[in-house]
Amino acid sequence: MLKPWYAPKYGNLTFCQVWESYDEFKADYDEAIAYFAQNPAPLKANSVMTLFFLLYAKYGNNPIANSDVNQFKYKVWATIYAYGPMWEKKVEIQDTVRALPEADLLVGSKQIYNHAFNPSTTPSTETLEELPFINDQNTAQHKKSKMEAYSLLWDLLHANATEEFLRQFKKLFSVAVGAQCVPFYIDDEDIFAHNEEEDI
Repeated sequence: MLKPWYAPKYGNLTFCQVWESYDEFKADYDEAIAYFAQNPAPLKANSVMTLFFLLYAKYGNNPIANSDVNQFKYKVWATIYAYGPMWEKKVEIQDTVRALPEADLLVGSKQIYNHAFNPSTTPSTETLEELPFINDQNTAQHKKSKMEAYSLLWDLLHANATEEFLRQFKKLFSVAVGAQCVPFYIDDEDIFAHNEEEDI
C-alpha cells in the first residue's frame, strides 16, 4: 500500500508547532508574565485568549525567525508586554465609541466663561485654580451636524487597533521561506522486501 511521506516544510518550527493549543500558550504566558515586574499582568484573561486565536489565524503556519524556540517565546512575551496594554485600551475605546447613540455624537464642546467683580481673593497667574465665587457667567455650546459627527466617528473607527498590534509580531517570523517539499510515496511491501534482503 502506498503511503505519502512528507519531509519537513521549513527549517524552523511554525507558530502552531510551538503552541498547538491555547492551553499550552496560556501556561507559557502565565509563567513568563510572573517574571515581569508589573502587577497586574499586561492583558486580561479574555484578551490573552483572543490574542492567541488572532495570532494563530494570522501566523499559524508561518515559520518562526528564531531557531531557538525559547528566544522566540521571550520575544512574543516582550511584544505583548510593550504593546498589549495599549491594544487592549484602544479596543475598549473603540467598543465604547461604536456604542454611542446619535444624540451623544451630535454634542459638541462647551465653553464656560465666569467673571467676578472685586474678588476678595487675588487671582493667580501661575495656576489654573478658579475663584471661589462669580458675579456672572456666559456659556457657549457647539452642536455638530450629522455629517460632522459621523465623519469624526468614521475617523475614530477607521484605525484598526488589532491589525496594528498584530503587525508588531511580524518581525518574529521568517521572511525568507524555502520551497515546500514534494510528498514521497512509499510502498509498504517494498520496504518489507528491502529489509529482508538486508537481513540475508
